[in-house]
Amino acid sequence: MTVQGRAPGLQGDAVTDAVTRTIVEPERRTPVIGEPEVLVVGGGAAGIAAACAAARSGADTLLIERFGFLGGTLTAVSLGGFCGTHAIVDDSRLARVVGGLYLDLEDRLGVRSAISPPVRQGRILGVPYDSVCLKLVADEMLAAHGAATLLHTQVVGVQVERHRVVAVIVENKGGRSAICPRVVVDCSGDGDVAAFAGAEYSLGDNGRTQAGSTMFRLSGVDTTTASKLTRPQIRELLERAVGEGYPLPRTATGVHVNPIEGVVHLNVTRLARADGSTYDLTNPQDLTEAERVGRTQAFLYEEVFRRYIPGFERARIVDIGAMVGIRETRLVKGEEVLTEEAVRSCTKPQNRIACTSWPLETHQGGRGTTWEFLPDGEYYGIPYGCLVVSGLENVLVAGRNLSATHVAQASARVAGPCFAMGEAAGVAAAMAAGVDVRASDVPVDRLQWTLERHGAILTPAF
Repeated sequence: MTVQGRAPGLQGDAVTDAVTRTIVEPERRTPVIGEPEVLVVGGGAAGIAAACAAARSGADTLLIERFGFLGGTLTAVSLGGFCGTHAIVDDSRLARVVGGLYLDLEDRLGVRSAISPPVRQGRILGVPYDSVCLKLVADEMLAAHGAATLLHTQVVGVQVERHRVVAVIVENKGGRSAICPRVVVDCSGDGDVAAFAGAEYSLGDNGRTQAGSTMFRLSGVDTTTASKLTRPQIRELLERAVGEGYPLPRTATGVHVNPIEGVVHLNVTRLARADGSTYDLTNPQDLTEAERVGRTQAFLYEEVFRRYIPGFERARIVDIGAMVGIRETRLVKGEEVLTEEAVRSCTKPQNRIACTSWPLETHQGGRGTTWEFLPDGEYYGIPYGCLVVSGLENVLVAGRNLSATHVAQASARVAGPCFAMGEAAGVAAAMAAGVDVRASDVPVDRLQWTLERHGAILTPAF
């Protein structure tokens, strides 16, 4: 489903299918509170990297975030493990495929004993971290690179003139105001700025998106025992629980043992309607229902893990993510599109600005998760054009709202490539703002040179 124009239900004079009554708001004059060279919207993995990279490049940079902390999925959702940062070379060797600012984050977490070495289960690889400490570390990174931050601030609209976003309208405790940047990097996850500005986008595959998950942390876990369990072993035990009457929607799990003793992050719930269809998590009603369903599922899994999974006998939920984990909503149309064929064939385009080896990881029907792995020692590249929004001269996207097909996004949406895309978008935004050119006219060779000079990996060493 391709949609063009304003996102329904999200601006003052818009109507939704369910609401036909409208009101007329009085004309208002909205104060301009900032005119940064680069505005980054959304403080998740991509947004942290974008803001740091833009500021490092010398641009006056402002990052706005709707929560009171940075990290996005990594903190607000309580994910617990970085994915897509390494490639499996063979049975015993790993290789980094994401460097640059992601390594800065790792180093800062390491100083605080808030990250663990990569954990491999079969061909699935994750890097456990402490999501609470990451909130502090993200603050430190933004400050160290000289990027300003405005928290508790939500984008509610934009103004566009001659294919350029000239103002981003925000609301917070100070009321309604405007920010007028030269370049915008949309790292909102849902592509809010691009959608409000009239960019074309698809909502998954004709409205069918990957299922979300409510993620949570358990304490009181015997982590020595828990860390020895394989994913197939846990799935077998959960299937036994299903056989004994527990209505578990998912038995393929992600278990991240936290660097803090006794704490484990669980990525195990599956959010879908009663008929099995996935929620549209840009729809406020669907999102509300998903939040309620997810909390119910979380406590169901707490009971099942205590009863069936070794090491979890005394486990209790100590935290549920502040929002559901969203894998896919809007995929913004860019100058180029990352395709499933490019991922499967490990395409390495000349204009790549990020790379990853993460498999095609699909969460939809049934209790399992579908994994389509790349060959060992392989990776693919994400072209710069996937960050350049078609039809808008000064808007870039980075993160899970990149220009990609539904299937390809299932690989590119995880933390590692999101960090790498964000860093590239931040550098490109600073370059575009500095010489007042369209985002599409940024010289990619110069962008790549700058990224590699700061440690980004565009050609992994296997």
